[in-house]
Amino acid sequence: MRKFYFHTVITNELNSKDLNLNKISQLTGINRGTLSVVLGKDASKLPSIDHLDKITQALGYPEGWFYDHYIEEYFQDHTPHWKKLKPLLHRCIQLNFSKKVEKILNSLIEDESQVSHIFNLAEHWYTEGQRQELILFYETVIKNEKNRHSERNIISHYRIFFLTTDDNDVEARLRAAIRLEAYYKELEIGYRLDALLKCISIYFIHRNWRKICKYCEEMRELAFKVYSEQLHMKIKKNGEPYLKTKRSLIVYYAHGYMINGTAWEEQGEYEKALTYIKYYKDLTWFESFDEVGKEEMNRIHIYARANELNLHVLMGNISRLPEYLQFLEQHPHEILPGMVTVLQAANKHDFSLDDVYATLLQHLEYIESDAHLKDNYYDNANTMDMMEKLYRQLAVYHFRQANYSKGIEYMSKCLAIANQINKKSEFTEYPELLKVLKEWSLLMERNQKADSTD
Repeated sequence: MRKFYFHTVITNELNSKDLNLNKISQLTGINRGTLSVVLGKDASKLPSIDHLDKITQALGYPEGWFYDHYIEEYFQDHTPHWKKLKPLLHRCIQLNFSKKVEKILNSLIEDESQVSHIFNLAEHWYTEGQRQELILFYETVIKNEKNRHSERNIISHYRIFFLTTDDNDVEARLRAAIRLEAYYKELEIGYRLDALLKCISIYFIHRNWRKICKYCEEMRELAFKVYSEQLHMKIKKNGEPYLKTKRSLIVYYAHGYMINGTAWEEQGEYEKALTYIKYYKDLTWFESFDEVGKEEMNRIHIYARANELNLHVLMGNISRLPEYLQFLEQHPHEILPGMVTVLQAANKHDFSLDDVYATLLQHLEYIESDAHLKDNYYDNANTMDMMEKLYRQLAVYHFRQANYSKGIEYMSKCLAIANQINKKSEFTEYPELLKVLKEWSLLMERNQKADSTD
């Protein structure tokens, strides 16, 4: 004989508050006849989630108060039906009830045929703008998809990769990139280009130059292949573009050279880095068929100019510094990486920035402002990584100028950001900073000895 467990829970709550069907109908706005079907003595149906939420509110309980009871009875006595499950899952997502979502999904996958429904629902909500909450859905698909090469499995890995890499946790982003590595080549071309561009960004923070050069070469070759075959011009019968990517095709091609060159720059191979600029400095031959593509082409031209000046300054060509600073004034979105370059060059070639330091402080004020964060072109994790580099170079510069209090201030900011983005950096990763600190401690020791002698 059926035990109406959920019905009993609700009925007992109503009785404890001296509420009958008429009263609860007035409080919730739900028709009395409808309430009788789900709460009456001979109730045989569960209420809709909308009605359950209204009953919960009328009883004065927090949202989702009865969901555990509801879920337990649903899977005990009902055949899963998405007409009820979809609104239940959606409310659990809205209320951040991840444990309840996990419980529902685990109950569903007892029937293997439900895996496709879980995937399709996740994809539907993804296109509607749901994000982090869907990781559980895609993880469930991966765990229960028997065919490793199925489209569902590959796309689920791709979605989890992008949902994870939206975070500022650089270690979590790295784990996501490593996990995707076994699957990205099976993605359709548009998704694959997006995955490569994101992986390059992730590995750049971790200074894995071998991976970066490999992915840059693969990305630019794939982008050029697509361009050569004119796939971006083809239209499917339903009117959708043949190639779906997050960015214009020119971005993948140009960044394949640009980031490759920057990787050599980071390794101190400035002359080699310069040779890459010619490949993206003038891309007027690369036809862009929409306004966004044309804007990207103009932006890439600016990057080429910035990188050229940047490399000359890093090579110690101080005569180009005024030109570079003027360029930064004209292009505020390049001020952060530009300041890192200027300070790095000053520390590397041991020249003073006294004449321009007031201007640099104004730039620093802008970088630390909300306006910069709002207009910033780079993603949050890469911006934070550049801020960590900037504070590190500022610390080194001030220590070299014997301004130790300022040096310590910027060193503290540098380490705070490294901790904030979970960048596993120890002092051993800052040899230049350690060298200056050692010199400083020796100087302080000598001064103390001199004071004691006096």
